[in-house]
Amino acid sequence: MRRFRLLSAVLLGLLCITAGASATPPGKNGKLAFRRWFNPQHTWGAIFTANPDGSAVRQITHPRKFAADVEPDWSPNGTQIVFQRIDVNGCGGGCETDEIDVVWSDGSRLVRIGYDPSGKGCIKAGSRPAGGICRSVPVWSPDGKQIAYQCQVQPSPSDPGYTRICLMNPDGSNIRELEQDEASGLDDGLPAWSPDGKKIAFSRGVQDQRAVFVMDANGGNARQVTAWRLRGWQPDWSPDGKRLVFYSNGDGPQNVSANLYTLTPYGTGLKQLTHARGGKVQYLSASYSPDGKWIAAGRTPVVGTVGNADIFVMRPDRTGLRDVTRSTIWDSGVDWGPRSTS
Repeated sequence: MRRFRLLSAVLLGLLCITAGASATPPGKNGKLAFRRWFNPQHTWGAIFTANPDGSAVRQITHPRKFAADVEPDWSPNGTQIVFQRIDVNGCGGGCETDEIDVVWSDGSRLVRIGYDPSGKGCIKAGSRPAGGICRSVPVWSPDGKQIAYQCQVQPSPSDPGYTRICLMNPDGSNIRELEQDEASGLDDGLPAWSPDGKKIAFSRGVQDQRAVFVMDANGGNARQVTAWRLRGWQPDWSPDGKRLVFYSNGDGPQNVSANLYTLTPYGTGLKQLTHARGGKVQYLSASYSPDGKWIAAGRTPVVGTVGNADIFVMRPDRTGLRDVTRSTIWDSGVDWGPRSTS
């Protein structure tokens, strides 16, 4: 699950990340980008792409062992992918860095855009602060001029700090933190831009509660759109801006199955798309196709000795569900990109 909790659980959380979808710009359907784990411990993984029918699977990033590239998000023109790189030894032995990188869709020209100075990072062994920032879940704005992401600072071992949504330019400049309600105990993250760029949907944690909210792109006028009981997680906008897809039971009990739902950005018209029960089957983060006619999502268990996840696609009316990747290792965290305009 997401590291949307106290930073004392950061390292454990990153080993279990299953989310990954983000905003989907309207257009013609392009490739799927997703995260594939290379080991059962989920400490080493890379970004892959594939056609929506599962063909032409290609590894895009090549992190060193025990580093993980996660949370891919396509640029609006389909030429680049922004993602999060987690390196458990990035700032020294047992000192984790969480940075934001951009790579071209053919795997060339990888550029670091959000990272800490040498020797600083997200967290050290023993849940100690590492003097830097935990950056995660980057997403492009519809005009390609900004990247929103989840940012977190831990002031001290006894103070887990807070999670906010930050913005920066695609070259890493002009970093700023969005305003947040003054209420204590709020953790905001997992952002997704609306297709018109005027709103951001996100997940909010209040102590042990989780829900999807929508706010203005400058951080104002946040409003709750899912009930706390659903534990709404990882929203993604439909390309026409009329609906959000999310999965339930975010960061919740493992004996409760996570399912996919859609609703309007105003909290009305809730529809349950999947109906797993008992915790054996879990639906993970989802992404609309650019033409709005399909939804891609991770689901576990599928194949492999430990029931690894695969990428599935389905129609928004709950029909046409099919397994796309059919691999024996873990595939999830999918984003459906537009066809390249370059």
